[in-house]
This record gives sequence, C-alpha cells and structure tokens, in this order.
Amino acid sequence: MTIKNYTVWPRLVKGVVMTIAAVALGTACQDLKDIQKLDPLKGVVFKINYEPSPTALQGLVVDAKTGEALSVPVQVNIYGPDASRVLTYEGVATTSFKSPKADLFLGLKGVVPTTAKPAELRIVVDAPGYIASSIYLFVDKAKPEPFEIRLVKENAPVGGVAIKQDVVETSATGAVKSDETITTPISASMTTSVTVQIPANTQLKDAKGQVVTGNLTAQVATFSSRMESSLQAFPGGFTTRVNKDDQGGANVVGTFTTAGFVSIELANASGQVVTTFSQPVTVNATVDNTMTNPETGQKLKSGDLIPVFSYNELTGEWVYERDAAVKQSSNVLQVAIPITHLSGYSLSFWAPSGASCAEGGQWTITGKPDGKPLNWTLYNGDQIYQSGSTAGNTISFPRPFSGAARLDLFSPDGKQIGTSTVSKLCGTHTVSVVYPVNLIDLDVAISAYCENKSDVQITPSAWVKYRKLGTNNWQQSFLTSGKGKLVGLEPNADYEAGVQYNGFNPITINAGQNTGTRMIEIKFSKDVSICQ
Repeated sequence: MTIKNYTVWPRLVKGVVMTIAAVALGTACQDLKDIQKLDPLKGVVFKINYEPSPTALQGLVVDAKTGEALSVPVQVNIYGPDASRVLTYEGVATTSFKSPKADLFLGLKGVVPTTAKPAELRIVVDAPGYIASSIYLFVDKAKPEPFEIRLVKENAPVGGVAIKQDVVETSATGAVKSDETITTPISASMTTSVTVQIPANTQLKDAKGQVVTGNLTAQVATFSSRMESSLQAFPGGFTTRVNKDDQGGANVVGTFTTAGFVSIELANASGQVVTTFSQPVTVNATVDNTMTNPETGQKLKSGDLIPVFSYNELTGEWVYERDAAVKQSSNVLQVAIPITHLSGYSLSFWAPSGASCAEGGQWTITGKPDGKPLNWTLYNGDQIYQSGSTAGNTISFPRPFSGAARLDLFSPDGKQIGTSTVSKLCGTHTVSVVYPVNLIDLDVAISAYCENKSDVQITPSAWVKYRKLGTNNWQQSFLTSGKGKLVGLEPNADYEAGVQYNGFNPITINAGQNTGTRMIEIKFSKDVSICQ
C-alpha cells in the first residue's frame, strides 16, 4: 500500500504542476494579446501648427449691393502665369473648384513672391443669378491682405449698374426674325444708357459653330464710370494683363481708366449661349460728358477716340478691338461700336505699366503709430480705383495709372484722418494723418478642429476679420500659428471677429477685456490632409 501510494503521489503532483503551468501559459498568452491590442497613442491629443503654404491668399466673393458673402455656390477658375502653383487650403493643387460659401483659401507652391518678382493669378468667378467677374492679382509677399470680388446680382443690381432683359425670337436656322432693339434704363444712379441693335436675319451661333434657335433670353447690363459702387464691381478690375493693347503690345500689364462697360448675354432655354453673329450688331453707348480724357487732360468731347476692349467672361481675358469715335447727339456724348462676337466690352483708356513710370508710386504716412491699422482709398482722378488696409507706414502702387491721384485715409472707426492729392501718381509722396490716441489691442487666438477626429488640435495661420458691432468698417489681422492681436479697437466697445472659412461664424469680443486670450474656433473638413 505504501509503495502504491508513493507511486501515485508523484503522478498527482506532476499533473497539478502541468495544470498550473498550462494555466500560467494561457494567462500569459492572453496578457500578450491584450498588450498587442493596446493603443499607445490612446488619449493623446496632437497639437499641430497648420499652414499648407508659406504664401497664403484669402479672398471673398460678395454681393456688390449688400457687401455680404454670396449665399450660393461660386465656381472658381484660376488662370495666369502662376496658376499651376495654386493649392487649396486642404493642400491640393487645383485651378478649378467650387466654393460652397463664397470664400477662397489658397496658397502658392514654391518660392515666396516679392515686389521684384511677383506671382500673377487671374481668378474668374461665377455664380447662379450673378454677372461673372474676375480679379487679376499681383502677389508680392507671403501674406498679402485679403482680396474681394464684387458680383452684380441680375435681379437686384447695385447702384450705377442698369440691366435690361428681353426676348429675341429666332427661326429654325438661328436667324433673328425681326430687328431687335434692347435699351438699358436710366435712373438717378445711372445717367448713361446702352442700346443694342440686332438686325433681322442675323444668324446666331454658339462656340461650337452650331446655330442657336428658339426664343432667346437677352440680357444687357451697363456699368457707370461715375458711381463708386459700380466701379468697385467693374468686371476684371483696373490693373490687369491684356492679350493685346491699343498700342500694338501683346501680353501687356497696365491700367484702365474706364468710360463704361457693357455685358451682353444671349441664350436659349436649352442653355446654348450665343457667341458670334453673322453680321455686325451695333452697341450705342452714351458716355459721361464730365469725364476727363486722360490722354488730353480735357473733358471728353466730340471727335475724341476711346479704345474698346473685349472681355471674355469665361476666362477673364482682355483684347483690344478698335477705337470708337465720340459724337455729339443732342445733349449727350455717344459712341457706336460694331461687334461680331458676344462678350463684355469696355470703353477704356489704357496705360501700359512702366511706360512712363518704372519706379511706381508710393506714399509715406506720418502721424500714425507703428503697427496701427488704417483703411485707404485711391482715386484715379475722381474715379475710385482701389481700396485696402495697412498697418504699415507706406502704401505702394508698383503699377500706377498715368494721371492725377487722390489718396484718402481712414481710421478703424471709418473717420477720415488724412488725404493727399497729387498731379501724378508716379513718384514718392507724403501724407499726414491725425490718428486716434485711445485705440487698444487685444490678444486673440485661432483653434481649429477636425469634423471627423477629436485627437487633433490645430493652430492655423489665417487672416481674422473683425468690426465694431453696428458698423461696416471691417479690419483684418493676420494670426501666425493661431496667435496674434486685433489692433485699433475702441475701449469697451463690442466687436465681432472670425475667420471667413466655409462660412463666417464670428464670436463677440469686448475690447475692455484686459486679461486672457479670446479663442476663435473654425471647423476643418475631413478633406484637410491633417484630418485624414
């Protein structure tokens, strides 16, 4: 018995030991599996400074009448010498995209442009219910001030723009059935008009050479050369590059002094757009007799010649067509322009850049503290030419027009604080301002988050726009890596501030806050590279 028990005991011990070993091994394997499943980055928040390009461009497409961002999607097409360098804010190369909220966040690949070697872009925008337009940008630094493109709404035009819509009947061969005359209305804000005359039997064709048939919708719009609101919405702007000018030059940079602009559109219900006529169509336009001819320095008069440039509304390109002779008709001045292709047409005097002023024009501002902002407006004679803002003490115009100029300066609250009139924009000038002494600065920050992630905290570089509540005087401040200041604020006043990215969702800030930093938040879509 004893021996038998002795023999069984080692076996029992051995079995227990093996069982314990097996359990231990199983537990160890399970622990290993659990370890393998562990995410060492779980709970970690990544903080990233986001700037997709060292050269950042911000723009906004607004309704010319309301000044507010368009509420419909905007088609954006980009042309020009540096179009291939363009990136979206998501870091994607593109020359064509749709902006759902009318804002443009762009960058440029490669070397940061300079005044000596600027980058050039022609940005063309179009939206349903609006007249297409464009802007030609000369980018000469890493963070240029945001640009704005003003579009005219067809059923609610801004002052100084008159629009007439009509119906043109054509036969099955695309021939106009009877003489058609379309005249834009005259009003208190629009003292000049345009009449388009289409002779009977004129055959209408589209860009593919196919005839356009049916009852066509015709729209004629004319832009005043006197009203600031229409000049600010002038299609293509006044400083640009033209394919051909009136002096025989090709691919030339220069400036326009306009006597008026007309946009003509003809299309049928199927969307076919007329581009050519089988015989000339006549555009009769009245011009303002108070306008100064920049080539003579005298008021426009009968016998003067005004160059006519065509404007391709799809590409934003300008081409010189012919000169139009000014004639006296009753008590108005008028020009007649025969056309055989449909586009926009501008009566504009042209001045090539560098032809008479290689050094450009520049104002030095005195009386303004360093770093404090102001707004400015430049006039070509008595026509508004360009406006902007600066925190610097100089304002430069490297591509000046040839005539007299006036520069008006405004404090952040919209009050005029200085003005300077010179006989020629070319050269160096000085302007003094009386700057408000009680304005303050406020620390702010931008934080962005991904719509599809919670573990990424982004501090982007971007322009913040802000204004005192109840006013229309927008200011801009660039924040680097999410940090910066709103400058030029009235003490204890309430401001709204935000980033115009996929819409505008501002926060309210009181300028009396003297501690802490106010945070502006924006949401990145999952398409942004750092959110993927």
